[in-house]
Amino acid sequence: MSRGKLWADVTALAAQLPDQPYQFNLCENRYLFCLCLLAAAVRGQICLLPPAGQMAVILEILRDYRGAYIAREHAPQQKGLDWFEVIAPNAATPASPPDFDWQRTAVIAFTSGSTGKPKPCPHSLHTFKTSAEMAVSSLGLAEQCLLMLSTTPPQHMYGLETSVFWPLFSQLVLHDGRPFFAEDIRQTVNTAPWPTVLASTPTHLRSLIKTTGAWDNLAGIISATDTLSAKLAGETAAILGQSPREIYGSTETLSFASRETLLENPWRPYTGCRLHQDEGGKTYLQSGHLPDEVPLQDTVQIQADGCFTVLGRDQDMVKIGGKRASLTELNRRLLDIDGVDDGVCFIQDNGRLAAVVVSRLDNHAIRRGLQPYLDDVFLPRKIHFVTKIPRNGTGKLAKTELENLLESLS
Repeated sequence: MSRGKLWADVTALAAQLPDQPYQFNLCENRYLFCLCLLAAAVRGQICLLPPAGQMAVILEILRDYRGAYIAREHAPQQKGLDWFEVIAPNAATPASPPDFDWQRTAVIAFTSGSTGKPKPCPHSLHTFKTSAEMAVSSLGLAEQCLLMLSTTPPQHMYGLETSVFWPLFSQLVLHDGRPFFAEDIRQTVNTAPWPTVLASTPTHLRSLIKTTGAWDNLAGIISATDTLSAKLAGETAAILGQSPREIYGSTETLSFASRETLLENPWRPYTGCRLHQDEGGKTYLQSGHLPDEVPLQDTVQIQADGCFTVLGRDQDMVKIGGKRASLTELNRRLLDIDGVDDGVCFIQDNGRLAAVVVSRLDNHAIRRGLQPYLDDVFLPRKIHFVTKIPRNGTGKLAKTELENLLESLS
């Protein structure tokens, strides 16, 4: 699909959209998602991107955004909702880009809900364009014709950036699908007409390293949404043939730093991005893609060269027996154990640490796997075994889903 055809489709679709102020863009096909988002911007509508596709989440957001309609390929199961069926116009004649208002809010993305109620984060097309140009330049992807294949939905900021806006503002190519199973992903990479960069998550990479076939057409791996351990990065490099690069950011900031996990521990900000701290130790991001500086939710340590180390989130820190640890670090150690397919640590009402795991191992084997790395007070006293942990499309476990899971166990 040429850019000229894209702009023609955008213009044609914009004329068909309902005359309403907000659009819930729930398109699963990535080209249709891109088309719908840009058509809404042409009409001056704001595209709402929910953190999850469950109807309960959408209905909750709808209460705050009256006059919103749902745009997708097929009708929602919930009756009585305004919805618009998105079909590509397939315009025959290429067109020039429409006249966008680049500074106006075009998208309101919502945080994942991993720490509570999803929070709205408004962004303009100028923010996405500037951010995309900084990212592809800093990651060495500028001026390259590579296919961007993502396992993350475009409604999530990571998927939105890497698979929609990076291709839109560079020579990278948008792939309209979202293969899910490991072998489907491998076949999609190997049969693609261009060398392919895979944008994925640690959760997905843990399944990809179990594949046995070759990854001959893979040109790079991007990882985000959770910390990638050195162990998983090494296994990924050995089996997929590419050393993964992590990108760091949030729904509020977009991505603004990266690191090659096997070679460097500190994060390196993109060119044009800078972190600074106030007297209380709060960290702020200043960047050309953001209209104002944005406070970070993470506690970081900034080096003299501008690189930084993430120490954890305040709400992520746990204190037991006078000692402190990060739940993120505990989860990473848990997931690094051979034989643990998935798992998460949590604090019980009695203040003790416990875990929920998907594993063939028993309690003693899991504790033995953790013991070399953790103080005894952080070894889970209770380990619950389940068949599945209800993560969302990006591999995250929302706070409400964790609470529901724990309630079912009790």
